Amino acid sequence: MYGSSRMKVPNKKQPVKKKTKKGEISEANMKKLKEHSKLHKGGMSSKHMKNMIKFMKEGDSFSMAHNKAVKLDKSKK
Repeated sequence: MYGSSRMKVPNKKQPVKKKTKKGEISEANMKKLKEHSKLHKGGMSSKHMKNMIKFMKEGDSFSMAHNKAVKLDKSKK
C-alpha cells in the first residue's frame, strides 16, 4: 500500500491543555479576565470582576459568568 492516498499521516502535536479543578481558573481564562477588567472601573477589584471570578470558580464558563455578573449589576442599580 505504499504510495496509496490512504496512508495514515501522523497528526501534529497539539499543545497540552492543563485540566483545572473545580475552584481554579485556567491561565487562559485568567488572561481573558485581566483583559476584560480593563473595561470596568476598579479593574480586577470591581464588583463585576469579583462576581465573574466567583462564578468561574464554581464551574461556569467565561461567557456564563459574564452574563450572570451583568444580571447582578443590573439588579443592584
